[in-house]
This record gives sequence, structure tokens and C-alpha cells, in this order.
Amino acid sequence: MIAIESFRKFKILDIAVILAFASLWLLLSWIINKIFGPQPSYILTLLVVTFLMSFTVHLVKKAGSATLFYTIGALLTFNINDLGAIGMNKLVIFAISGILFELIFLILKLELKNIQLDIITSTSISAASVPITTGFLLSFNVALNMMVPLINLILLSFLVGLAGAVMSFMIWYNLKNTKMILKFQYMQ
Repeated sequence: MIAIESFRKFKILDIAVILAFASLWLLLSWIINKIFGPQPSYILTLLVVTFLMSFTVHLVKKAGSATLFYTIGALLTFNINDLGAIGMNKLVIFAISGILFELIFLILKLELKNIQLDIITSTSISAASVPITTGFLLSFNVALNMMVPLINLILLSFLVGLAGAVMSFMIWYNLKNTKMILKFQYMQ
């Protein structure tokens, strides 16, 4: 069943929050890329991205917020080779990942004892789609010939996305009833 209540207009404050989190992605991605090599950089950046995206979805609570976050973040990190692609390829990869998140999120709508499994599941699958899309977008033949390493990278990305979503949920669970968060959510 699709969650109709998620379809609401974005306010300027929502866009500002998404832009702030995407800017944080830019900053952290740049720092991680300067300090670490390619493999740790990929893992840490994906962890940061999934954490920030999941937190953005928790905070904004509107359909399209993940896709908007991914798109703005991909535009801001256009020239940073943090997740294996740059330029338009990166924009396409994250647009697909964001749309996949939104579809799963809107269809699932699972909650178990205040644990939002829809966001956790959607974030994990969205993260797993990054290496698939990257592999097939950059070189279809290489992706087909190196299927086992690609599957390993997909599983790693799924687990990193799961970790980012769970960390985001744990922080959100402790912050969701604070005065600042309640004021943000109810002043719209």
C-alpha cells in the first residue's frame, strides 16, 4: 500500500535542511577522500551518505526527500571521485538510487515497535544499487565479466547502507522528541 500521507509540498525550510545535509556530505566526502585510500574512502563515504540521507528522510518526512538529497549531493560532489564515478555518471547513479529508495519506501511502510523498517530497508537497498548502477553505467562488459567482485561490492554496500540507516535511526530515536525537532516538524 502506498503511503499517501508522504506526498506533501516541500517548504523552503525543507529544502534548506536537505541542502545543509548535502553540503555536509560534500565536506565530509572531501575530508575522507583526502585522508583515506580508495577502498576505505568508498566505505566511509557511503556510510556518511546513507546516514545523512536516512536522517534527512526521518527529519523531513516527505516523499522525494531522499531523491532530492541524492541529486543535490551528487551535484555538489560532482567532481569528487568518492564513490567510483564523477560528473553526469554520478548524477545518474544517485538519481536512480534515490528513485529506488522512494519506491521501496512508499510501498513498504513497515514499522515495528517504533523502528521504521521501511527507511532502513530502503536505505540498504538504495546503497546496494550504487555499485550495480556504477558497474553497468561505466562498463557493461566489465561488470558482466567481473560478476563475483561486483556481487561482493553490492553486499558490502548493502551492509554499509544498513549500518548507516541503523545509526541514523538510533540518533533519530533519541532526538525526535526534542524541542528543536518538534518545532521544525510542526511549524510547517
